[in-house]
Amino acid sequence: MEKSAIKDLLYGGISELMRNNRYYHFSPVGKGYCRWTDEGKEALKDFVSEIAHLMSEENHRELDQRAKDMVIDNLKGK
Repeated sequence: MEKSAIKDLLYGGISELMRNNRYYHFSPVGKGYCRWTDEGKEALKDFVSEIAHLMSEENHRELDQRAKDMVIDNLKGK
């Protein structure tokens, strides 16, 4: 999965969690009155852990592709 798609997933996923009162309490009074519930903290932790795994896979895929490209370029004499 491309980095831009992972960024969109991260933003969208956190936004969705925040829309659910079970996970996040928003108060128009101000930042100090907004908070993650205990269940929300657990859901957020699990979600970020999954996204981190996707990021790690993408980084590995990019590194592998760069290595392959370097080998091909060396074989072509570039």
